[in-house]
Amino acid sequence: MKNEMKSVIFKDSVLQKSFELNGYVVIPFLSGEQLQQLNQSYNSANENITGGFYSTSFNPDEARRKYFNDAIANLFAPTVQSLFNPIKSLGACFLVKQAGPQGEMPIHQDWTMVEEPNFDSITIWVPLQDTNEENGAIQVIPGSHRYSTALRSPSMEDPFKNVQAELRKDLQLLPMKAGEAFIFSHALLHASPANNSTAPRVAATFGLIDSSAQLQFYHQEENGELEKYSVHENFFQTYNTQIGQRPNTGVLQEKFIYNQHFVSSEEYKKMKQKFQQRKNMEVYKMIPIFKDEKQQTFFEEEGYAVFPILNEVEVLDLKTYYEALNLKDANGFGFHVSMDQTDKELCRRIREKVWGVVLPKLDEYLKDYKPFVASYVVKEINPKGVVPAHQDWSFVDREEDGYSSITCWVALVDTNLDNGGMGVIRGSHRFMQNKRPSPSPQCPVPLSNHMFSIFPYLHTVNVKAGEVLMFDNRTFHASPPNTSNGLRLAVGVGVTQKDASLVHYYMKPDGTFKTMLRYNVDPDFFLKYENAILAKMFDAGKLIEGYGEPTEVPYSFPDYSTDELVDMIKAAGNEYNIPMTEKLAKLFGYTGTPESSETKKEAPVEPLKTETEKPKEWVWEDDRSFFAKYTPLNIAREIKKKLAGA
Repeated sequence: MKNEMKSVIFKDSVLQKSFELNGYVVIPFLSGEQLQQLNQSYNSANENITGGFYSTSFNPDEARRKYFNDAIANLFAPTVQSLFNPIKSLGACFLVKQAGPQGEMPIHQDWTMVEEPNFDSITIWVPLQDTNEENGAIQVIPGSHRYSTALRSPSMEDPFKNVQAELRKDLQLLPMKAGEAFIFSHALLHASPANNSTAPRVAATFGLIDSSAQLQFYHQEENGELEKYSVHENFFQTYNTQIGQRPNTGVLQEKFIYNQHFVSSEEYKKMKQKFQQRKNMEVYKMIPIFKDEKQQTFFEEEGYAVFPILNEVEVLDLKTYYEALNLKDANGFGFHVSMDQTDKELCRRIREKVWGVVLPKLDEYLKDYKPFVASYVVKEINPKGVVPAHQDWSFVDREEDGYSSITCWVALVDTNLDNGGMGVIRGSHRFMQNKRPSPSPQCPVPLSNHMFSIFPYLHTVNVKAGEVLMFDNRTFHASPPNTSNGLRLAVGVGVTQKDASLVHYYMKPDGTFKTMLRYNVDPDFFLKYENAILAKMFDAGKLIEGYGEPTEVPYSFPDYSTDELVDMIKAAGNEYNIPMTEKLAKLFGYTGTPESSETKKEAPVEPLKTETEKPKEWVWEDDRSFFAKYTPLNIAREIKKKLAGA
């Protein structure tokens, strides 16, 4: 009978959760002394290896196989015992990837060895030297261990054989330090490139299963009949010399006709979507910042919250102060924030004024928090002044551990669809957990190619004067044009957890868009360096000064198709916003119905050109229709970084 309970293989619940979600973990495993011992064991054997990919389990000499197995297993034993609940060992060996093109390992899953998914068969893979793209580091597709329940064996065809091109695009490289362990499920899709260095890439591996799991093996005949064997734990120490043949050990449990199911492109896309939705729910976490548990729960689920904060006197105070400043939209964008002013002492005074009014009122709702920025946020009257959907910068370190940067957008006039009120994509703070660097529009971002599809699902939020719209800076947010008779005026205050570390990610100006520079900063950083300044610095190849030596961090983000992203948006409860799209259609001369505008994703679009192309106009003023102008390039031109909301 199958075990209906999912096995728990790791003693540590955090490791177990990460393994169950992604299909693997990477952790420190061997000490320097243990690593040296392992190298000595491998080098002293003088194994005769000709080229390509080689496993010491292929050696026909049983004594030699046992020597390698014991050398690794004995060294691994204490750490294995400390990491895992009771297990059965499947044996150990060295894997060698020789220098040269022959060592490339294609995308694959390892054989089905247990009743999946109630159990996982697992390999611990430990490199004896640092691994990287040059010498053939491991590549993985996170979460793919739960994509398919198809059976796998050396005599069966690969269930993913028809989607190899799609798989190749989704592979993620796992550079590792010598002595670290890549612990993975045999159902995980993984690969490794050729070793283009001048030395062999050597790794030690150790296989294991839950002590209550039965080891098994499948062999398929040409007529499609599948044989299922129960085998002993040392089976793979001998079978590796007979790969592809019917096993000569083990007990035949059953025979049945099995037609392998081959995953289609559409099925693979749905598998990825399902994993991403699960990841969104499990990976996102937040250190509580609201005093009220209901507000905290709503914010964590939706990515935003609205509630009253300022009274009429306080609203009037901030409006009067703004009017006395006589600030101008110096850049002519139609949308501007006061912290973009060139007079940075003025920006400081505005920050202190806004903090002085808003923070005492936030104290009534928030706990253990600190502010880091404040500004007036102004949208001028402009019937074509759309602010496209975007995310704001990463302001704090360790978002993955629950730290969050939050914009408190306080309306000083009633805001709604007519005057360009704010809108959010509900739940979108869970969609992507990538870092969000400056400057814009130079940096490619996850939403660059999807603006047309996102905007119609915007959940517009009516906010009364004195109310605050708080949103996670990962939340997709945007605003339609201001077609009223007055300014849409608000103040924005950035807050985070009290013990959070402020950081800024600046794209390394080397033209590759693959590396960010991470700076430890303070609140004054955001007075000195706003997006316009950073954009000019980036174009000139300059670095941020006054904040020490930066740390280089790889830059990447989820590359969703339009359909995938829209499906995620719908799954989070967002609906097509007919009133807003009808208004935009009238403003921009689009005559189609909202339904037809949603389905016509093949409407004329310009190709996305270089991300560094300078914008000539930030506000659309030509005569094309909204849906003709709403192209990736024009959106990129529109996205000017907003430190305090849209």
